[in-house]
Amino acid sequence: METLKRTGNNLLTRFLVIAFVISFLVFFFDNVQTTYNSYTDLQKDIENNKLEKQNIENQIEEWNRQMSDLEDPDKLELVLRERGYGKDGEILYVYDIPEPVTPIEEVLTNDRSKSVFEYVVEFIVGQEGE
Repeated sequence: METLKRTGNNLLTRFLVIAFVISFLVFFFDNVQTTYNSYTDLQKDIENNKLEKQNIENQIEEWNRQMSDLEDPDKLELVLRERGYGKDGEILYVYDIPEPVTPIEEVLTNDRSKSVFEYVVEFIVGQEGE
């Protein structure tokens, strides 16, 4: 009888130890996976920030070049003319380029779908005024 109790306690102890080890491993691997995902996300953020930093540095270099161009009178004149300024006494003509217009013949010959309003009117009046 004593050996049966000892065997039962021994099995219970083994079961508890195995359950503890399994729960520890599940927690550990879940934590490792979460940490790894965070690590890869941070690496992607670092790469994106490096690209953004490079773009900002390129923009700053471009602005510095444009500022140095303002010191040269010939380049300053080109910059001002690009922005719509002219010399004293010059008349500047600014043209607005109209958007292309579809010819009326093409508009009239194209099939078009009916609007909601036309469907409502047809429903009330009847098809083809019937």
